[in-house]
Amino acid sequence: MKTTKKRLTVAVSVMMVLVFAITMTGCGGGGASSVVNAFFDAIDKQDVKKFYNCFEEDVAEMLREFVDDDMMKDQLEMLDEILTDEYGKNWRSKIKVGKAEEVDKDGDVTYYEVKVTMEDEDDYIPVVKIKGKYYLDQDAMGSWF
Repeated sequence: MKTTKKRLTVAVSVMMVLVFAITMTGCGGGGASSVVNAFFDAIDKQDVKKFYNCFEEDVAEMLREFVDDDMMKDQLEMLDEILTDEYGKNWRSKIKVGKAEEVDKDGDVTYYEVKVTMEDEDDYIPVVKIKGKYYLDQDAMGSWF
């Protein structure tokens, strides 16, 4: 299990490093937990549009300049396969997204950590609220992995 979790971590890290490297810089409405749920749902359904909606609009646009939708779909399929290997065919139902906790505020930007439980192991995914909308905080995602 540890090896598969490491593979998942590496795969997600590679995707997030790609985001960070391209943008050097989160799904909009709902709440902090909603954007994390949308992220996992996008992987589960290999939904490229939903995945991009987890990031600020300008970040998603910049990504699309460098990574076409087919390539991103391939990345989402790879993550889905890794999660299926680790947690089984219905892996999405086994990942529990919990409550968000506000951890910082800087002017109009609020930072959260959203609790994610996978097979009794807790982790936290960083989320940022900007102008009333929630996004994955790609600047902090590397520290999660």
